Amino acid sequence: MKVFVERVSNFLQLAHAQKRTVTIDQSAERGGSDLGFRPTELWLTGLCSCSMMTLLRYAEQNGVPLTDVSITAEDSVDEQGDISAIDFQVSFSGQLTAEEKKDLLQYVRNNCKVMRTVGPHIRISYREAAQAETEDSQLAGSRCTLEGGNCCG
Repeated sequence: MKVFVERVSNFLQLAHAQKRTVTIDQSAERGGSDLGFRPTELWLTGLCSCSMMTLLRYAEQNGVPLTDVSITAEDSVDEQGDISAIDFQVSFSGQLTAEEKKDLLQYVRNNCKVMRTVGPHIRISYREAAQAETEDSQLAGSRCTLEGGNCCG
């Protein structure tokens, strides 16, 4: 795997991987223009995405009736501003038993390739999201389809 990151201006950057590009920036409060993802947001996004793929693959291979899944991640920082914990809230769709959900959460915690790169100094928790949290975490009108590799919604 190879990525290339180039500076556009100030903190604004473009990151390229394969034929795709993503914009990275700092918030306005930190001197950026707030035109892209912050690096930590990309990191958390990668952890969520890998977790989701791991869950989906495990469910498919083991006949677990998982029809859809969404994941929200929120970090906590210590007094120095370093990430000390990440809480993952997973919303499941499908006719899953409580035991199947528990197994999925345990499996992803132990088998997500990107998660295994997180050091032991960061506390990781996976839990099933409550219905209200699920509804709050979904962005209004964010359901989109992919067309040419880009979200068109």
